[in-house]
Amino acid sequence: MDDLATLAVHGAKAEKPQNEPVSSPIYQSASWTFRDLDEVDAVYEGREAGAIYGRNGTPNHRALEALFAALHRAESAVACASGMSALSATFLGLLGSGDKVVASQDLYGSTLNVLRDLGRFGVQTVTIDIGDVAGVKRALKGAKLLLLETASNPRLRVPDLPKLSALAHQAGAMVVVDNTFASPYHCRALEHGVDLVMESLTKFINGHSDVMLGAVAGKKDLIEKIRTVAVRMGLVSNPYECWLAVRGAETLELRMERASRSALELAQFLERHPKVRRVHYPGLPSHADHETARKVLRNGFAAMLSFELEPSRTSVNALLHHLRYIKLALSLGGANTTLSHPATSSHRFLSPQEREALGLHDGFLRMSVGIERLEDLRADLMQALEAV
Repeated sequence: MDDLATLAVHGAKAEKPQNEPVSSPIYQSASWTFRDLDEVDAVYEGREAGAIYGRNGTPNHRALEALFAALHRAESAVACASGMSALSATFLGLLGSGDKVVASQDLYGSTLNVLRDLGRFGVQTVTIDIGDVAGVKRALKGAKLLLLETASNPRLRVPDLPKLSALAHQAGAMVVVDNTFASPYHCRALEHGVDLVMESLTKFINGHSDVMLGAVAGKKDLIEKIRTVAVRMGLVSNPYECWLAVRGAETLELRMERASRSALELAQFLERHPKVRRVHYPGLPSHADHETARKVLRNGFAAMLSFELEPSRTSVNALLHHLRYIKLALSLGGANTTLSHPATSSHRFLSPQEREALGLHDGFLRMSVGIERLEDLRADLMQALEAV
């Protein structure tokens, strides 16, 4: 008779149902069994579907990757533990010593820091103004990669993706775009000539501020180079978070439709308010890239906007202390509307001179618009601005 200790380990057997569950199961296992060495070879070589080890990915990872690839109509995708790990895997998979990266000067602060880190390994980075097409063309000479954001963090600059992609390809460079602010609802960057599209799935894809995930999508040959690095260096996430992101993505269109519609209304309201010095939103005719955004973005102009109060921490704190629904949170893309302060969060690691050059003074605020009732959000901003 089997001993209690053996039964405790091996007794939990259940038949695999032949019919499929409505909600996909969570494969919370770090390791997987094999019939024999032939099956090991078949799974490693892709001749049979199977899982190997948590770091190689689970069925939940594969489901999320299939979803992200489908949303961007890409050949393939790889899911990672965060947007930054997805970008890092991309850089490490595609770049080497002596390569040159041309990057928008308006990138997310952590992205700029990673590019600086790559300088220690012989990768050169040149930052450019995406609106200066002639300058971009000059900078691309000898470049391996052009790095852009569909809508930049936090000034919402929108690059002319078709034009810049064409210039990069003429120069022999690949184009990688961080599409986090737009999501596939507002932009399928690959359709504009981009080679690889990355998103922090923590944000709009998941939509509930409860996971850390990122993904890259594009042609299979490029994705496999990135996947090799992600697996080798342990840059993948856990299956539960992948499952949460797949679940959250089911409401992506509903959330984005409402949030982007509210964002436009709030941008128009803030632009008229006497306490607000300037609003950055590509849906406003006053935005420098409004016409470009009309070409690159679809279904509206997305759920992110930024606005400027007087350059004073005191004014920002006065606003924050009087808001009822809108909270300070150093992320974005959730169902709730939040504010962020780039000078003390996403771009705090830049020098004061670098922040000043980008206009990120102490009164600059970034807003991620959620799905609350528009009238409540507008009223909340109105009463809080009275205290500034």
